[in-house]
Amino acid sequence: MFKSIYLRLVTTYLTLFLVIILLISFFTLSIFYKEFANQAEQNLLNAGIRTNALMTRYYDNEISKVELTSWINAMSYISNIKIYILNPDTSVLHQVSNEEEMSISEQIRADIKSVMEGETVKRMSPFKMDTGSEIVYVGMPLTYNDKISGIIMLFSPFTELNAILKQALLTIGAVILISILICTLAILRISIKISEPIRVISDYAKKIGKGEEVPDIEINSKDEIGMLAQSFNEMKKEISVAEQMRREIVANVSHELRTPLTSIIGFIKGILDGVISKEDENKYLSIAYEEANRLKELTKDIVDVAKLESGSTKLYKEEFVLNELAKDVYLELEELVKEKNLDFILDEKDENIVINADKARIRQVLINVINNSIKFTNEGYIKLTIEKYLDKVKIEVEDTGIGIQKDKISYLFNKFYTANDYGNATSGAGLGLNIVKNIIDMHEGKVSVESTLNKGTIVTIII
Repeated sequence: MFKSIYLRLVTTYLTLFLVIILLISFFTLSIFYKEFANQAEQNLLNAGIRTNALMTRYYDNEISKVELTSWINAMSYISNIKIYILNPDTSVLHQVSNEEEMSISEQIRADIKSVMEGETVKRMSPFKMDTGSEIVYVGMPLTYNDKISGIIMLFSPFTELNAILKQALLTIGAVILISILICTLAILRISIKISEPIRVISDYAKKIGKGEEVPDIEINSKDEIGMLAQSFNEMKKEISVAEQMRREIVANVSHELRTPLTSIIGFIKGILDGVISKEDENKYLSIAYEEANRLKELTKDIVDVAKLESGSTKLYKEEFVLNELAKDVYLELEELVKEKNLDFILDEKDENIVINADKARIRQVLINVINNSIKFTNEGYIKLTIEKYLDKVKIEVEDTGIGIQKDKISYLFNKFYTANDYGNATSGAGLGLNIVKNIIDMHEGKVSVESTLNKGTIVTIII
């Protein structure tokens, strides 16, 4: 019904507040009514007890009938209670005023009968008389010398209780209205404070979706709204980085695919057109062959990344000796390292290190990491270290290359993050380390990088 979170907040808070206020008012009024009724009942009972005491004094000739009448009339006037003293046959022995005769209804007659049996009757719910007025009353035995000698009936008009209840209702109503006004203003303010940042975040998100640039959201609160704004700002930054990388990916892939294709097409066309002499055909065919192989490797890397990220690649784990795999990789890459006049060190901290993993994928990881080190190392050494690490295995590839800026390390494993991002142009599409990260993640391992600019880099793998 309400699409706006602001309206939902206001409606929810106000409804909850009104329900609470009404419940509190209901119980307060109920308690007030009960207390007032109890007080009225106690006043009637006390007046009855005092009337019985006066009648006892009258029967004992301690006071005259005139004094008795004066005392009862005074008490009746002060307490606003009508007092009737009846004989056992229900004839009136005494009443407050001769002009106000007691009206005996069927209910009162039944109650009088109960009183004559020694019971005190209390009717505190409004009772409507034949005259139309509402009263509450108490009937109690008139006792003398431990015998019931009559009935005392005490009546109190309900109009007084009604007036007090109406005043209480007016007071409670005024308090409710004032509370509603104050709380409504507070709820509106709180709802705006909660919903406004969310609305701003929503508007900014729509603009980002359209490719527009938006500023950071400045919310200083430490609550969930503040955390949401902070997360949004971080997301915006990541999206900006991702967008920049997307542009670079398109440029890199286009360049990496176009360059070998252009060379291959150019050389073949030259041979077909006779521009390239017969003596040079083998030379240029060899170059075209190398470019085709590079194109094949790039295509293979792109396919590998796609498969790894889609989850369609399965691991074929087996137990094998890591030392033997490390030696194979060492021998395979030794010539490539020597071509750059670098020292290549294989450091086996432990012998016969058995590991349960996908051998082909771990081989791919080692080759990718070491190749990456070779690209960025112009002098010094490259060192491959393997050792047992608790109940796992640790592999380190250390080089004395150009190093990486601290703020760039977190992006190393992103797709197409190439050497150009380090400030030096080299070949490659920036997929090797991304493939490494995916493979190690599949093995539930960890890969980390430590680097010092112009001093070197250490890639650590734990599986």
